[in-house]
Amino acid sequence: MKALRKLVLGETWALPIGVAVTLVAGLVLEALEGDDAWWRHAGGFVLLLLVVAALWAALPRRGS
Repeated sequence: MKALRKLVLGETWALPIGVAVTLVAGLVLEALEGDDAWWRHAGGFVLLLLVVAALWAALPRRGS
């Protein structure tokens, strides 16, 4: 079971957690859009920044 978990999730939980946070943030921001349509214009960039942050967080750290 441990090998399957590593195969599916990798060595860290940072990437799955980052993807979940991105998904939830996108859904919340879309629900809070209100009258102004900023989400339709800038939502893709917000999601891009969140995905890049999740990928950066999942990268292994080099020892200094």
